Amino acid sequence: MKLVVFSDVHYLDRKYHGTRKLTDYCLPLLDELIDRINNEIKPDVCICLGDIIQDTLNHDDDIKNMKFIWKKLNEIEVPFYTCIGNHDLKMMKSRKEVEEILGYDNANFSVDIEGYHLILLSTEVRNELGHEHGGIFKTQFMSEKDIEWLEKDVKKTSKPTILFTHYGLAEDDFKGNYWFEEDHDGALLKNRDAIKRIIRENDNIIGVFTGHQHWSKQILEDDVQYNIVGSLIENINDDGIPDGVYFEVDAIGNNIILKENHIRL
Repeated sequence: MKLVVFSDVHYLDRKYHGTRKLTDYCLPLLDELIDRINNEIKPDVCICLGDIIQDTLNHDDDIKNMKFIWKKLNEIEVPFYTCIGNHDLKMMKSRKEVEEILGYDNANFSVDIEGYHLILLSTEVRNELGHEHGGIFKTQFMSEKDIEWLEKDVKKTSKPTILFTHYGLAEDDFKGNYWFEEDHDGALLKNRDAIKRIIRENDNIIGVFTGHQHWSKQILEDDVQYNIVGSLIENINDDGIPDGVYFEVDAIGNNIILKENHIRL
């Protein structure tokens, strides 16, 4: 099975106030990526790991931007799915608002493609925690109900299984990470131990893909390969050039082979 995986496109319909997220490059980068997917790579499936928008601090504007970028992303002509990130949920009253735009009954779901079982995971919205810190506080937990669903879903298949989610799961020191070197908690799913217990107990899970951290890295933890995918628009070298990163992934048996690519406009 061949996949394309990318993350954190942070679409914004106005000028971003910071220098690290080069949101002005979102659409031209996506145009090039979509062209490559449709006409060159032609994978079996394509997955985004979330943060399809950069929030505006305005609920209605975020809804409008999400509808726009979801329409753009659906120019991808192969089966395409997305996780939901903290910026996607930051101004939402519930996850259902985003699920309705994406056409998902539930943002936690699985699909079988070319002999592999792919599971996409999402977090819950906890409005009582406020929308500060990029929406991380509010969106950093998976619900008990969704964790129970994951445990049942993994057990019902014998196919090689790959997990996809926005928040990080693998432990790290984050040395050199612009966003999270001093904020390890902000990089990771709060109740990740429950997810990693399920991963440890199911030998058919052959790999995990996460986004959110705006750098690309592989971490081997408990003999499981955790693949962190950087942000398409991150000013990764602080030189005004977006990272433009995406991964071509070949799954062969129980092995995952990665090819890291970068779009240069």
